[in-house]
Amino acid sequence: MNRLKRKVMMVSLSLSTCLVIGTAYAYSDVSTPLQNWYKTRSQQGMSEINIKAQQELTVAGQSLKASAQDKISKTTANLNKMADDTSHRTIDHIEAVNQAYVSQIERSAKELVETRAATDFDKYVSTSKSNHEREVDQLAAETILELTSKLGK
Repeated sequence: MNRLKRKVMMVSLSLSTCLVIGTAYAYSDVSTPLQNWYKTRSQQGMSEINIKAQQELTVAGQSLKASAQDKISKTTANLNKMADDTSHRTIDHIEAVNQAYVSQIERSAKELVETRAATDFDKYVSTSKSNHEREVDQLAAETILELTSKLGK
């Protein structure tokens, strides 16, 4: 029984000591420095997070800008190449049409010289020349319109 009493006494003395110390600690201003330290560390952590996030946003923005510039330059190069190719094809087509008209006029001139008088030939040449110029001008205008519409897209 003595032993039980001693155990009960030891437990109650330990509990009362802990309660007294806890109460004394709770009523003192010991927690204020701990709270201040926690607030300071919390603010430092938040500022570090904000700085890191800002840096990552800046890097991401620069990367996006570089990517956009690269795509713009590639697209511009492709458009210029397409315009050059189209203009070369158009010029070749115009020259081919022009050669066809020239050969046609030369053939017709040869036939006229053989079959008709020189006055009829001069009249035919001036009429053919004006028709040819009108057709070439019309073809050039259509080509320019086609190129402009392709570059506009």
